[in-house]
Amino acid sequence: MEELPQNKEWEDYGHSGVKSTLNLIPFAGGALATLFETVFSAPIDKRKEDWLLLLANTVEEVCEKVDNLTPEKLSEHDAFISAYLHASNIAVRTHQKEKIKALNNAVKNTVLNESIDETLKLMFIRFIDEMTPLHFRILHFLSIPEHYIQKLQTNPNSFTNWGSLSNVWEKTYTDIRKNDPIINLIISDLNRFGMVRITQFHEARLDSLSTPTGLKFISFIELESWSDKGGE
Repeated sequence: MEELPQNKEWEDYGHSGVKSTLNLIPFAGGALATLFETVFSAPIDKRKEDWLLLLANTVEEVCEKVDNLTPEKLSEHDAFISAYLHASNIAVRTHQKEKIKALNNAVKNTVLNESIDETLKLMFIRFIDEMTPLHFRILHFLSIPEHYIQKLQTNPNSFTNWGSLSNVWEKTYTDIRKNDPIINLIISDLNRFGMVRITQFHEARLDSLSTPTGLKFISFIELESWSDKGGE
């Protein structure tokens, strides 16, 4: 992969003006300007650089998988550009690696996954912005419960009659208990997004509770490959 240019991308138009204004403040101006550079500018620039490097690798991967696709042709792919711009705006506002990975996969699959409607793809990117890694974990858990049940069945001391998915959760994850109110808040979000068929955890039985939209989202961000790592 060619080395990226060293000039900064997405330069904040207000940056120079803010710094100049701070320098004009008597006595504390210079210190405030230095603080502005250290606390705000440096971390933002680092996030932008990391995201662009990740996207550069993604572009290379996409071009390898699609016949006759080049970076030049991809730069004229309107759906890709829209997804890239939407995802980039979100990426620089989060520190959560799971969300960065979801956004990167979403940009990639905007080109590779042609089975999902273009409007739905942009909606999915917006949903990522509103979601947390725990949303991803709970969605995967509710969508593919047999995956978690099978993992537990390998333990000779595990239950044979689980009764409900909340019991499966309790044995799978120790960081968040099944009666924690945050689980129902997240399930309510997922229901609002049209991804699951329940609104409260106590409604969950042992079958998949995902909607077709939820399954498409899982495929779009490639959730199945990494969402349950917190329970291992």
